Amino acid sequence: MGSTRVNVERTLTALQAVALCCLIMAAVLRIIDFTQSGTGLAVAIMWLVLVPVIGALWAVRPRAVRAGHGVALTMAAVLLATPVAIFGTLNFTIPVLLLVVAFAVVDVSLKAGIHAMIWISCVGFALLLSSGLGSWSSFLSATLQGIVNVIPVAVLLCFGIVLGLSLRSFEQRRTADQNVIDRLRHASEIEKELLLSDERARSARELHDGLGHRLTLVSMSLELAERMRGADADQAWEEIRTAKATSSEALAEMRTWVRALSPVRDAGARGLAALEMIAESFRGTGLTVEVIGDDASDHELSRDDAIALLMYRAVQEGLTNALRHSRARNVRIDLRVDGHHIALVIVNDFGRAAGIEMKDGEPALGFGLRGLSDRASGRGGSMLARRTNDQFRLEVSVPLSDATIENEEITS
Repeated sequence: MGSTRVNVERTLTALQAVALCCLIMAAVLRIIDFTQSGTGLAVAIMWLVLVPVIGALWAVRPRAVRAGHGVALTMAAVLLATPVAIFGTLNFTIPVLLLVVAFAVVDVSLKAGIHAMIWISCVGFALLLSSGLGSWSSFLSATLQGIVNVIPVAVLLCFGIVLGLSLRSFEQRRTADQNVIDRLRHASEIEKELLLSDERARSARELHDGLGHRLTLVSMSLELAERMRGADADQAWEEIRTAKATSSEALAEMRTWVRALSPVRDAGARGLAALEMIAESFRGTGLTVEVIGDDASDHELSRDDAIALLMYRAVQEGLTNALRHSRARNVRIDLRVDGHHIALVIVNDFGRAAGIEMKDGEPALGFGLRGLSDRASGRGGSMLARRTNDQFRLEVSVPLSDATIENEEITS
């Protein structure tokens, strides 16, 4: 959409330059006529003066319209174009008049464009009639000449109205699309944070349950030690040592999870930078997280909010599972554009010290992985989670949008 807008703006700038060059050419032709017939010099000078004035008016047009001065700008342009219409013929002066009428439609309304066309046509017609007021025959001749001259001009100016309607329609669609894009971008940022918050809340509940269990064990050991201190001092000290070890484990787990659940510090990060921010929030837990990607994947994440949200969600789920279930020490995140698909691969090892039992094959999908699978399927993609040897591998692949595929085919 952005490239289309740029192309349209460049086309309009080129049309304005061509129209002003045509007006300069018309003035040059009048000067040539003056050297032969001795008339037309004043008109030529007037047109040459109007060239920079109309050019300046068109240059400030975008800002003036955004500031709410479209009506005043249109009236000024029509008045400046009136001498061009009065003293011109069906030659190099027409492009300027076409653009004046077109911009009246774009900047104000269709009615304003019609009024501009009528004004330009009627002023020229009235001027021709005034030249035939000497006699009835002269008046009839001037009327006939006015009709012959005005009708072609009016017909040509209708093309200006059509051009204005086309430009106005494009501007309305562009504005509507931009509003939708802005809303989607805002919604995507909110949803990204909500997804991360959901993961943090879900993990926090599990953390609470785990800490609650350990603290219960600590309390029971201390109570037993208190009862046994007189009857069996050795057993009492054993319970105290058990309580100390359990409390140390609880404290270590709490610190690990608090670091893992720390929020992403830059909510405005996009593309691979956003993945890096998510990875950074897990590195303080002892995980070594490596993020790998290419320019194509970074561009796709920055361009397509729907794909970006899916990949952010997948990285968050993969890292959370690596920490919670695998007790992993190393995680590699690899994002690539492969043909017409974008693929994310997250690979982590298993924490041997934690005594994790590994079974090769696809694991039972929990809430997080099921949701991730549904999201991928909803975009025509797929998700695969599998334990293999000493690694757990999570793969998410979704097709690129049609616009990206078309651009790649055109480039190739």
